[in-house]
Amino acid sequence: MNRINLINVITRIENRYGLPVILNIIDKESLEIRPLDLDKGTGFCIKVTLGWRNIVAEFIPDNYSKNLISIMGLADEKQKLLFKIMLLSILHSGKEIEMIINNESFSPSRPDSWPSEWKSLYLKSVNYPVISERLSSIDLQNNVVDIACSILALLIPLLPLEETATGDETTIGLPEGALTRVEVNKYERSSLNREACIMVHGCKCAVCKLEFESFYGPIGRDFIHVHHILPVSTVGSGYIINPSTDLVPVCPNCHSMLHKRNPPYMVEELKSIIAKKS
Repeated sequence: MNRINLINVITRIENRYGLPVILNIIDKESLEIRPLDLDKGTGFCIKVTLGWRNIVAEFIPDNYSKNLISIMGLADEKQKLLFKIMLLSILHSGKEIEMIINNESFSPSRPDSWPSEWKSLYLKSVNYPVISERLSSIDLQNNVVDIACSILALLIPLLPLEETATGDETTIGLPEGALTRVEVNKYERSSLNREACIMVHGCKCAVCKLEFESFYGPIGRDFIHVHHILPVSTVGSGYIINPSTDLVPVCPNCHSMLHKRNPPYMVEELKSIIAKKS
């Protein structure tokens, strides 16, 4: 793990989730990622370990995180929906997820089977084959970010969110049109909705197919706009957004063109306009 650029890894995680973190290298095979907004002792860390043929990320709760775990067990249907969307994308990428609640194994894809009272929680994400001796420093960084974010993507939906109404139509929230924050820290659900959309659809523009990393190189990694298919003004204040069906990744130019009309053009309409010009 001494080969990775700590600043690069921290920046990429913070950019994806709006979540400030600190990263500590434990030894040459493992490191620890910890949210800065949670006090050490009552929060958690994510331990990433590079094995001989795999890379593993584990959710490790602190000794006095009982209250946090208990609150996560009270996740409502909205939160569980987002968890399932993230999970399906993670499983589709080939990773394996293990979930243990109250020292008993549960299927992460069946929230209806989870107990309502949580006293302990363990999550593990495994990606293989990852052949450590063949990884360049850049490849290792990419693998660390990818496996750590797979655990974060499952954890953050389970945290309790307090919803505050806002008129900012650019905010991606649950419910739609709401600015959200977590009671125990400063996580924003809007960042996770964006991440869920990207995990499902990728970072390629749904209209013109531009992928910024392919065109600009590393500086374009993970850059994309996220567009609401249904305008905020057309849905009720309590509408629950589904990032896989209600959001779509688009480049800034196509995003602007979609909004040249009120109501906005649909993605297929704009694609048709472009095709007629070709």
